[in-house]
Amino acid sequence: MKQSFASMNISRREALKMGAGVVAGTGLGIVPSAMSVQNETKTSRINEYSWVRGFNYQPSWGCHGISIWNDFREVTYARELDLGVKHFPKLNTLRVWYSYDAHVADPRKFLAAAKRASELLAERKIKMIPVFFNGWHSLVDFGGFSREQLYCSSRNTPSFGSHRQYLCELVEAIRPAGNLLMYDISNEPFNNGGKEKGSIELKFLEAMAQQIREMDPKTPISVGTQGCPGVGGPEDLKLIDPFVDVHAVHPYWIPNLPAEQHAENFAKMVEILKQLGKPAIATECCWGSNDDAKRVEFVRHDLGLLKQAGIGFLPHALHHSPVADLHRPFPGRKWETMYMAFIEPDGSIRPGHEVYNEFCQ
Repeated sequence: MKQSFASMNISRREALKMGAGVVAGTGLGIVPSAMSVQNETKTSRINEYSWVRGFNYQPSWGCHGISIWNDFREVTYARELDLGVKHFPKLNTLRVWYSYDAHVADPRKFLAAAKRASELLAERKIKMIPVFFNGWHSLVDFGGFSREQLYCSSRNTPSFGSHRQYLCELVEAIRPAGNLLMYDISNEPFNNGGKEKGSIELKFLEAMAQQIREMDPKTPISVGTQGCPGVGGPEDLKLIDPFVDVHAVHPYWIPNLPAEQHAENFAKMVEILKQLGKPAIATECCWGSNDDAKRVEFVRHDLGLLKQAGIGFLPHALHHSPVADLHRPFPGRKWETMYMAFIEPDGSIRPGHEVYNEFCQ
């Protein structure tokens, strides 16, 4: 009889490290050679999260982490989750952006809101990928770290002390809901530099990964980063590979490249992911546009490539929000924006965006 992970006393993270082929071989009484184990791992693990169908989610009432989490609106949050399930019946996972800034501003309010949000997802059988930190900044800023902040925090006692406290208290608040799929240490941490060995950004990510492992040795760890050649990768994948369990990529087709060239770059990324030998998931995809039909082109392109590659996906983003890139142009603003939401402010599905469901069959 094939041994189960439980009978072998193997955690989810340990199983991820071993690879499905190794575990199966053990159960059959086969002891594979080192080379065959390596080859099996490198050709079979990319698809372990192929079943994921989800979105990033920012609620509709705030543009910054502080205004979202420290003015938490439970009824609105629950309604928007229900709209997601209604419009996209195969939705099973959400990537939820938490906020270091909100914790610093009012830890009591923030942690109560974070806990309740995790419970609202769990009540709907929705898995969660919590994002702890953020390196992406835009014209409407959600909040996140800067290099200066990380240098200052690294000189604290203990090192990165304020970030560690936030991380530990947040994990303690959201774990009891029981719906964690994986942790995402940071969204796009190298957007403003640090994509080299020894950088403060890399030291920070490594320190936070170690802190998580001490608290929760079972839940896999990821870092949301570009990964794809032409949009910031693949050097980022190789830098974070030593301390992540899952590679979380953001392989956007950005319109400064022809679709065919992006498809070629995507194929190169897939080969690199196979060589790295770990599971993969797309925790962002589907570039934005204020033109609904053009946005549908981006959705079809990205989700088509991801489904063909057997990589689960979470486009950015589920619902209209004041957060950058999640709303149509505001009257009076004289600068360019783009729109990436799938659900409109009135709760209706954005024109053409039911196309998402075609890739859930």
